[in-house]
Amino acid sequence: MSILETVLIFGGVPLVIYGAIAGLSYLGKPLPGEKPEHYELGQPWTGEPVLWSATDEVIGHGHHGGHGAAAELIGGRASGKF
Repeated sequence: MSILETVLIFGGVPLVIYGAIAGLSYLGKPLPGEKPEHYELGQPWTGEPVLWSATDEVIGHGHHGGHGAAAELIGGRASGKF
């Protein structure tokens, strides 16, 4: 086998496969659904509130939250002025 054949096999074939996958990725929509409107600071926020939690921990079934005790808040509370 010559050097040219070796380069074409070990270099050309992966490049063709990579190029085919890259080309197919441009055929679909970049984001499914509607594109959200751009938000500028100072505009009123019209979105729905979302609860974010640091963990997916289930509270109320273990050592601290069972037997009718009030479930503790994950992460405590946040308040203040910035």
